Amino acid sequence: MKKSLLALFLIGVLAFSVVASGCIGGEKTTTPTTTQTTSSPSPTKTTTSSPTTTTTPTKTEKVPSGKVVIWHAMQPNELQVFESIIEEFMAEYPSIEIVLEQKPNLEDALKAAIPAGQGPDLFIWAHDWIGKFAEAGLLEPIDEYVTPDILDKFSGMAKGAIDYGGHYYAMPFAAETVAIIYNKKMISEPPKTFDEMKAIMEKYYKPDEEKYGIAYPINAYFISAWAHAFGGYYFDDKTKKPGLDKPETIKGFEFFFKNIFPYMAPTGDYNTQQAIFLEGRAPMMVNGPWSIGSVKDAGIDFGVAPLPPIIENGKKYYPRPYGGVKLIYFAKGVKNKDAAWFFVKWFTTNPKVAKTLAKELGYIPVLREVLNDPEIQNDPVLYGFGKAVEYAIPMPKSPEMGSVWGPVDTAITEILKDPQNADIAAILKAQNEEILKALSGG
Repeated sequence: MKKSLLALFLIGVLAFSVVASGCIGGEKTTTPTTTQTTSSPSPTKTTTSSPTTTTTPTKTEKVPSGKVVIWHAMQPNELQVFESIIEEFMAEYPSIEIVLEQKPNLEDALKAAIPAGQGPDLFIWAHDWIGKFAEAGLLEPIDEYVTPDILDKFSGMAKGAIDYGGHYYAMPFAAETVAIIYNKKMISEPPKTFDEMKAIMEKYYKPDEEKYGIAYPINAYFISAWAHAFGGYYFDDKTKKPGLDKPETIKGFEFFFKNIFPYMAPTGDYNTQQAIFLEGRAPMMVNGPWSIGSVKDAGIDFGVAPLPPIIENGKKYYPRPYGGVKLIYFAKGVKNKDAAWFFVKWFTTNPKVAKTLAKELGYIPVLREVLNDPEIQNDPVLYGFGKAVEYAIPMPKSPEMGSVWGPVDTAITEILKDPQNADIAAILKAQNEEILKALSGG
């Protein structure tokens, strides 16, 4: 490796500081922060234990007591790791009970429950909700807990994700974006250019045998890389304006549906696309670190690499997917704030927790101490996602972004009705108008 993983992370952090502030998940999407979930909703207590994380409070630190309820929308493989970590915490601090409750439609559940005083103490999602949730009065400020020495533990990208309107509402524990996950038994090296990627897709595309060139979930989050590739965008945090009608955005959409979709199974469904890769019916999958557990469970010898650049007229255009920071939010009306903070501080500032999440789930650490860890720097999975973060664009955290996700997904749905003949430009322009109407209150 010509660069260390740390260097790549730092470059990624710099890139995030240059582009508009923002990040993952969003209204009417079910991708990151923990993306598509397949298990049924139910309160979950830990059932397995592994000695991965132990810390002890200082002599002057008082351990509070009580129950802390956390809502989430994690995939099963993520949940298993979180359960083990939380069980270790409760073994170390038995006065605090942590209860995980799964909510597949997390946003709607929170918006209904919190105002009624029936919400959780904490919830897990990416940073892009912070603006709209803060303005809706659904978050509890934690300014009294977030001190400079705590902030200094985190990367710049992570620190920039937890505040809105002059208040802190959450704590960060990982970064994420999508990348190519490839099966080394099918391709020994990842594609370095899009032309190489296309050649691989062409080689393995055999729809009569239910084999495909690539597995790629299709929604607003996943294909954002191509919308951004030529300079387009969904929404600009600075100008507060949508960009679906921009020629660059249109070009990116047309590129995806002309050059990638034809080599896929004809569905955008997340679970179907992931299954195709896990079953060895495609050499590559575009997905995020949350999927690594499932890839490992499938016994696939895999690697991770960023989406390769498109080369046109001697110029490189990098697909730039949305990226973000995973947060633990404090819900308005948190019932046991001190106990909730004690757990959240332990979880987010504990290097052993960060390393466990990185090694088991491929989460990109945001603790500076962990970024310096040789074991993390030399991990090929984290190296691959670290490179991907270098090119990622943080998802906007303006509350107006809530009016953008739906129309983008509507545009995608319209295109998918007849991808070969769809008037992509007209569809995107129409949905851009819908966003403008929503933003103006129309």
